[in-house]
Amino acid sequence: MKTIVLDRDTLEFEIKPHAALDEYLEQTAQDVQAHLVRGKALIACPCPGCGAERSREAFEKFGLTYRECEACHSLYVSPRPSEAALTAFYRNAPSSRFWRERVLKETAEARREKIFRPRARWLLDAVDQYRPQAQLAIVVGYHNDLLVKALSQRGAAFRFVVTNPIADVEYAGVDLPELFVSPTPLAMLADLGPADLILAFDILDRHADLNGFFEVAKATLAPGGLLLASTTLSSGFDLQVLWDRSRNIYPPERLNLLSVEGLTALYERHGFDALEFSTPGIFDIEIVQRAVQGEPQGGWSRFIRYLVEHRGEDALDAFQQFLQHYRLSSFARVVLRKSGETSC
Repeated sequence: MKTIVLDRDTLEFEIKPHAALDEYLEQTAQDVQAHLVRGKALIACPCPGCGAERSREAFEKFGLTYRECEACHSLYVSPRPSEAALTAFYRNAPSSRFWRERVLKETAEARREKIFRPRARWLLDAVDQYRPQAQLAIVVGYHNDLLVKALSQRGAAFRFVVTNPIADVEYAGVDLPELFVSPTPLAMLADLGPADLILAFDILDRHADLNGFFEVAKATLAPGGLLLASTTLSSGFDLQVLWDRSRNIYPPERLNLLSVEGLTALYERHGFDALEFSTPGIFDIEIVQRAVQGEPQGGWSRFIRYLVEHRGEDALDAFQQFLQHYRLSSFARVVLRKSGETSC
């Protein structure tokens, strides 16, 4: 199984400007209460990673409870909103409109250059290696219009069907060859197959039913088809250090924060092999460093304080690469293929 290490060449504030993020999180806290918590039916669930029933309460965010699995130590919201409630939230909540119309627009060029062009190169390299005859890619995640554009500009030879529940909103005005926009319920996704590729970026963290998603993904893929995904891992350095104080843990975008072990159990249970499982995140150290600087009396461990306050950039960059190498960063990406099946 392949693992990837990357050099850091950007800063987090280029992707998520802190002032706008503060406003977004404040609005999201209000919207979660109004649209997902107050007077709503919430659904209890086992660990979305390994499936274990035993868990302990970890902390609360925006009125929803995060639990830690006692088996694989994944972090997840339970009880949680339904997928229908989440779709309505992403379509209608003021915070979601703020994210689309303010944050994404303000950071579009930085995200295009720093995230989506490198992601497109990585994706095309993976397809060339593992599924060179690919003809159909189903895009199930949110906020992937810049990725589809980058893939199209790089001459991707496959067609795209974008199916996320608010694709008609996110792709309004986007006109690309070989692109079909069709918001599709999960239960009907297999009707669009067989697909060579499923692109699942910005979806695993926030999907209400990961088991259902993986079942449908496998049914939708052709023999030897690939599921390419990214997600945020609770086993990553910055989330382990910051835990309930992390600004990157909040509902509904972070309903599922699997550990490395939880994600492995999930894809193996549903009959996928990992061709690549990497944690090439570049922001863990920067995020922790900023948190310590912002709350110097925060009760941080002596090692964490020493690391971020007294070691230079070379040491911090080397430490980030260590996190990448041993799958200890909080950003993960995977290339998965159906078990026991080879490409035609």
